[in-house]
This record gives sequence, C-alpha cells and structure tokens, in this order.
Amino acid sequence: MIAMSESKKPEFDREQAREGFQTVAEIRQRLDILAEHVESRKEALEEEIQEHLHESLANARDSMERIQENIVPKVEKAIRTKMEEIDRKMIRMNEEGLEAVRQELVKATPEITRQILEDLDKLVAENTRFAKMEILNEVKAELNKSIQSSIEPVNKKLEKDLPGLKALTISALALAGLALVGVIWLNVR
Repeated sequence: MIAMSESKKPEFDREQAREGFQTVAEIRQRLDILAEHVESRKEALEEEIQEHLHESLANARDSMERIQENIVPKVEKAIRTKMEEIDRKMIRMNEEGLEAVRQELVKATPEITRQILEDLDKLVAENTRFAKMEILNEVKAELNKSIQSSIEPVNKKLEKDLPGLKALTISALALAGLALVGVIWLNVR
C-alpha cells in the first residue's frame, strides 16, 4: 500500500499540477479579460470625464455670462447711485462754499469799499493830473499855433518893410546923433 500510494503520488502531483496550471491559466485568462475590461472601462471613464469636463466648462461659461449679465446692471446702478450722491454732496458743498463766500464778502465789504475808494481817489488824482498835463500841452500847442499864425503876417510885413525900416532907423539914429551933438554944442556954447 505504501508502494501504491507512492506510485499514485507522482500522478496525483501531476494531476494537481495540471489542475493548478489549468487554474492558473484560467485565472490568467480571467485576469487578461479583467485587464481588458478595466482598460476599456478606464478609457470609457476618461472619455466620460472629458465630456463632463467640457460640459462643466460650458456650463461655467454660461454661468459666468449670466452672472455678468446680472452683475453689470447692478454695478452700473450702484455706480450711478454713488455718482448721484457725489453730485448732491458737491452741489451742497458748492452752495455752502458760496454762502461762506457771501458772508465773508459781507464782512469784508466795508474794508474792500474803503480800499477801492482810496485806490479810486489815487487813480482819479493821477488821471486828473495826467488830463491837466494833456490839456495844458494841447493849450500850449494851440497857443503856439495861434501866436505863430498871428506873428507870421507881421513877420512877413517886417521882412518886406525891413530894408526901408533899417534905412529909416539909421536915418533916425543919425538925426538923433546930430540932435545930440547940436544939444551938446548949444550947451557948450
């Protein structure tokens, strides 16, 4: 029985080895099928992920556009509201500034008026003096013209009568000299 069991043992081992080999082959075959299935499933999942990614990006773009469409009018309205508020504040500040200027002008009016009147007096005095000088110069010029026009006929007449007057003057001087000599001679005698 020991001999038989020893002879059956190698056959049993072979049988077991064949069964083990067949099991390994089946496992390998199943493993290859499983690997192919995993690979195809992986590719399908990658494609599905890509599709979902593209779809998500498109949805995100659409969402961004919708958000922008909704936000832009709100932002513009907020800006417009803020600008109107700033305009109102500027108008109020301008009115307050104008009122402050008016009050300062009312306070400063007497001093400003006094200063203006002083400056005006100086200006009037200076302009009056200037006007007097102008009038005086004009009067002098007119007077010179009048004198020249009055003297001119006399000068012409003198120039015309001058040679005769010279002779007459010389004769008068000669006669005066003779008369003087006559008077002296009469006194001396």
